[in-house]
Amino acid sequence: MENQASKPADHVHRGALPNRAVLLEQARATKVSPGVYLMKDETGAILYVGKAKVLPNRLASYFQTGPHEIPRTEMLVNRIHHFDVILTETEAEALILECTLIKKHKPKFNVRLKDDKAYPYLKIQLADRFPRIEWTRRVYRDGAKYFGPFPSAASARQVMYLLNETFRLRDCSDNAFRHRSRPCILYQMGKCSGACIQGFDERHYRESIAQAIAVLEGKTDRLEQTLRKGMEDAASREEYETAAEYRDQLRNLELVTETQVAVEAGSQRDRDVIHVARKESEAHGTLLRIRGGRLISIQHYHLQNVDPSLSDSELIYEFIAQYYINREEREGEPPAQEILLPLPPRDRELLEQTLGVTVRVFDPGAAGPEEKIQEQLLNVAYANAAYALEQTMKRTAGHGLGALEEVQEKLHLVKLPYRIECYDISNIQGQDAVASRVVFVNGAPEKGLYRRYKIRTVEGANDFAMMKEVLGRRFSHRDEDLPDLVLVDGGKGQLAQAEAILEELSVQGVCLAGLAKARVERDFQAKEVKSSLERVFIPNRKNPISLIPHTDAYKLLTHVRDEAHRFAISYHRLLRGKRALKTDSGT
Repeated sequence: MENQASKPADHVHRGALPNRAVLLEQARATKVSPGVYLMKDETGAILYVGKAKVLPNRLASYFQTGPHEIPRTEMLVNRIHHFDVILTETEAEALILECTLIKKHKPKFNVRLKDDKAYPYLKIQLADRFPRIEWTRRVYRDGAKYFGPFPSAASARQVMYLLNETFRLRDCSDNAFRHRSRPCILYQMGKCSGACIQGFDERHYRESIAQAIAVLEGKTDRLEQTLRKGMEDAASREEYETAAEYRDQLRNLELVTETQVAVEAGSQRDRDVIHVARKESEAHGTLLRIRGGRLISIQHYHLQNVDPSLSDSELIYEFIAQYYINREEREGEPPAQEILLPLPPRDRELLEQTLGVTVRVFDPGAAGPEEKIQEQLLNVAYANAAYALEQTMKRTAGHGLGALEEVQEKLHLVKLPYRIECYDISNIQGQDAVASRVVFVNGAPEKGLYRRYKIRTVEGANDFAMMKEVLGRRFSHRDEDLPDLVLVDGGKGQLAQAEAILEELSVQGVCLAGLAKARVERDFQAKEVKSSLERVFIPNRKNPISLIPHTDAYKLLTHVRDEAHRFAISYHRLLRGKRALKTDSGT
């Protein structure tokens, strides 16, 4: 690979955008080759990563005179200060590099594939001596086996309870299991094997776990035959209580596997089925993994930064490229023989060549048995994608691009505040001191990035020292994305404190603002209560900026500030309640 960087013209100083004619000239001068291009803003931040079969042609298309028909492309071009290119030997190599760079840099204008961790999973840590089935919403690369995602927490818990009851697995926590001196009541009721008993047969327990895993993987035929034969043999010996136990296990097995039906009877085909649901700038992709003719899992992915004008063919291409090219992360996952899609993706032949799989497209005009199965599978994938998109939009309802642009203009920011972080301190005269961080991405709360801090190093009511500790802990994590805007709750004093702290921590390229609540004039003789507007303080400006109520900027900034305050208060109350409980129990 060869790296080529476009050089800004001599008369274009850093911080100013060159006109399109200059960038067009640089684009046409790029070497004729396949490769990847990185569009950058005046600070050097990557705005967009793309690939091209012929770099000069693709780059020149951005900088032609006249506005682009697609608003998002026009918005991107208006922010480009310069671009870099990386030459590759082939277009397939460029595709792989493009997806790698998108994942690494997370550019603001690229569609990005994000695992949806909001769905519940079942986890079995096989490294434990006596593993148990756990319910979780987080998937880690910790050597455990994960099954899911399940459509709801209730369905995941139901499956967990049924498997525990069917195979008599332990459900106590690791701490309770280690310190248990005698079996619990579940053992006495016949619902647990009693693995906590000293000298318990570990081999027998491992066999039960293996059977539970087989059920979760959809391999139930042999187990069902064994249980049915056991029930019939017990009945023939007139051991009706034993036969009833086998019958209950069979019934539980049917409940657990009701969604693990054979979707292609008699087929041993391995295929992935993909469909995407979208609404405005939001999209969600669902992938059905079918192995040996059985549906073994449904995977959900949220597609970020989707341009509404992007075609479905382009969107599916983005999904496939980013999912499969980063497939090495999903260790132990067997590759599919083919991918079934509702419509042809862009660069279909390139995808097949690069990924080494067959891309099959559903033909609605055909009416054979194969097409009926394909239609059924695609309908299932779309129904799951549409439901997941609906749930995602409810969780991440945001303020939109217009609010970000209004905040940028109002606060005189050098770039759009795609990522806003707000910090708040909560304590009563220094007691139970805590702080909160909330994060808004693209104008929407990103609750997975919220953080709560228990103040460790400060005694007494010293908000400055507390904020210094919190910001120090936050910005010591250099692997986390820097915010475009840090918002602190307060006026000029709090802003000056935050400025001093970030300067001491050598944090650069982060904009600061302080949001002060409206002030009420205390005149008891006046007939009306007068109050000021919400005010924003920014560095190097004496007077605050007033926020007009009900504007987009007002709604976004006050939402961020109030969310940080709510999050800090809730944590403070939790710690205060725990301390009071300990005091009461001590007396």
